[in-house]
Amino acid sequence: MSKRPIRVTGFTRFFLVMLVVAPLAYIGASYYNGEDGIQKIKDLLKIESSANSVDKKQVSSDSEPILVNESPSLKTLELENRKLKEELEFKQKRNDELYRENEELKRKLESTEKALEESKTK
Repeated sequence: MSKRPIRVTGFTRFFLVMLVVAPLAYIGASYYNGEDGIQKIKDLLKIESSANSVDKKQVSSDSEPILVNESPSLKTLELENRKLKEELEFKQKRNDELYRENEELKRKLESTEKALEESKTK
């Protein structure tokens, strides 16, 4: 065994770190943005997985192919769309309630101010 550790230049250290850190950062940023980073890399490198390929079925010779299996992202988007619609409805109802409460408080404030003015004049 050698007594001296392996000597490595600064550029080699940088290169080795970037070889590991850059792909991990890309995958992490992709997942943060709601995308599949690993699949994007596979698409970039033209690597196909038999499990991820979508089966297509021809209905008739002159029609376009129909997807038999929906992609998971489509289902996820549909669920997210439904959730956002429900959230929008809830917030619209809450907004209407707050608007009515605001109008009621304005009327109470006006009547209180009128009563105060009347009591000051008497």
